[in-house]
Amino acid sequence: ADKFGNIFVARLPEHVNDDLTMEGQGDKNWMWERGYLNSAPQKAEEIVQYHVGDMVTSLTKTELTPGGQEVIVYTTIMGSVGSFVPVQSRDDADFFQLLEMHLRQENPPLCGRDHLVYRSYYHPVKDVIDGDFCE
Repeated sequence: ADKFGNIFVARLPEHVNDDLTMEGQGDKNWMWERGYLNSAPQKAEEIVQYHVGDMVTSLTKTELTPGGQEVIVYTTIMGSVGSFVPVQSRDDADFFQLLEMHLRQENPPLCGRDHLVYRSYYHPVKDVIDGDFCE
């Protein structure tokens, strides 16, 4: 999370572990000898981008029920508590995505600010369904 209210989830690619185990071998021990002077050798893939709208103060990966799936729980400076829950099936993801799309079309915001523009304030929203909006 950053101070502007954005939350990002990034993941290293699968092949990075193989690259790290082979990194100590050979005579190229300095960064400039490896050819990575102008960029990072391993780049993270952004999985999720989301604008909360408030400064995030804590972020925790936890299980809400014993033996349940792991979720990411966050709190904000104004006292809000939210979570990122992974959707288990593609059918559920499609259903909630269509529900969110229809709610945006049927219920325009009172103040005139588009919901998608708000959630994409700094970066475009990516792979997140807004549960507050669907509720």
